[in-house]
Amino acid sequence: MRFRTGQRSVAALVVAVVGTLLTVSCGSPEYNYVANSDDRTYVRLPVAWQAVDETELATSLGLDPSLTADEQGIWLEGYDADQLPSSTHLLGPHAPAPTGLLLVQDVPQPMRGQYSLDRLRDLFQPTSASGRQQLASNPGTALSDFALLADEVLTPGDGIRGVHVVYRYRVAGGPMQVFDKTAYVNDDASKLYVFVARCSSECYGQRQQEIERVVSSFTVLEGS
Repeated sequence: MRFRTGQRSVAALVVAVVGTLLTVSCGSPEYNYVANSDDRTYVRLPVAWQAVDETELATSLGLDPSLTADEQGIWLEGYDADQLPSSTHLLGPHAPAPTGLLLVQDVPQPMRGQYSLDRLRDLFQPTSASGRQQLASNPGTALSDFALLADEVLTPGDGIRGVHVVYRYRVAGGPMQVFDKTAYVNDDASKLYVFVARCSSECYGQRQQEIERVVSSFTVLEGS
């Protein structure tokens, strides 16, 4: 498997970015664009969402941080609005402030037929009926107290299709967490694109609009 390494700028977005910055009063910009220009994927984040250390994130996911993105087989970035950004907030029992995990992955030919909409719903944490049934049969699971808040099928065009799911889980007995997950595949399911935002239920109640603006900015453009 081979993944394309992203860059932090997208030429096609220059006009949009400039237009956004012109609406901001004098001083620092309010947003940063995080982009994989090779795969035409981007999301707009408030500047308070700071990058999680790449080595820390890779290690937390069981990856070898000494390898490049191409060598590793994955392109991903993590962001955390906490004053002390940490991969633990993205992956552990509790995210006290909003976080975001962005990845782009090439799908090997033998696996492309497996990416149904329910398979997309079940990435990271299961939310489909069949996925949750399998989870319930696992006595060692760290997930409990599931609640589905929203579930919609997305067809933005150009062969891209996917799902947007908002749901709650308790992770390893910690405070209740809200996850806002968008997952796409392209027309032939050769490429997977995922963005997951997350924070505690208390945090989500306070910053829901901020999180929803970030999630709605997640964009994938198919083709050249």
